[in-house]
Amino acid sequence: MGSEMKENKRDIPLPVHHKMVQRIFKNGLNEPFSDKIAIESPLDIYVKYGSFDQRKVKKLAVIMRTPGEDLALAVGFLFTAGIIHTRRDLLPEQKSKFVQKIQVIELAYHFHPVFPKEDRLFIVNAACGVCGAMEAEAIEGNALYPKMGHRASIHRQILFDCLEKTKAHQPLFRETGGTHAVIWFNHQGEILEVGEDIGRHNALDKVIGKAFLKYPVFSMDGFLFFSGRAGFEMLQKSVRAGIDMIVAVGAPTALAIELAEENNISLIGFTKSDSFNVYTHGDHIQ
Repeated sequence: MGSEMKENKRDIPLPVHHKMVQRIFKNGLNEPFSDKIAIESPLDIYVKYGSFDQRKVKKLAVIMRTPGEDLALAVGFLFTAGIIHTRRDLLPEQKSKFVQKIQVIELAYHFHPVFPKEDRLFIVNAACGVCGAMEAEAIEGNALYPKMGHRASIHRQILFDCLEKTKAHQPLFRETGGTHAVIWFNHQGEILEVGEDIGRHNALDKVIGKAFLKYPVFSMDGFLFFSGRAGFEMLQKSVRAGIDMIVAVGAPTALAIELAEENNISLIGFTKSDSFNVYTHGDHIQ
């Protein structure tokens, strides 16, 4: 297998819908203008699995998402849902179409996936990524992905600087004001991958999926930036990916803090240009 998994790519326009709207002012005036709206549409995720001469196709999920980077989204979702575990679980070449509402992931011939119980379908909307979970145990069932390399401390100035750096990497938010972003930084504060979507959990799955497809040995050293809050599901996916630090613009939840504490993750919230709150494992910040 080469250094990067092959993917058929094409540049696509920003997923934005234009609509004429009226802006109403307090003084009684109104102004018509063309507003830009983030597109939201369903994506059906299928997996093709089995031996070379006995391939089967199974539908696993329906995800409401912002179109674009569907292959990364699907791979990231399958990984954080515990369906796939390493790059060897996928065939080397995965296909992503220009515009589609279906994404098929080709599993390796030797890999025998374990699917969710009761043959259920994951139904994922933009607000909640665990809406397909039928039992509380299913939400907390994913195992930690083994961390690679050593844990490095990060200087606080890098964390302050990341807030400004992210602005240039959120084009869909600049156009619509209606999306979330997740950005993966290395320990030096350099941007490695970016994901934007109407669903914060989708944005995270896109980033994880890109890393999973790009690197022969999946490893996510560094830290993640969340443009919004840090809820339990976002922490759960981060734990699965072996992340050591999370920097969020918004607030964490109590369960997210508990999960970060248990998994040695530095959890930072209410990040501003001149301050942030440290909720867990502040000793990893210089």
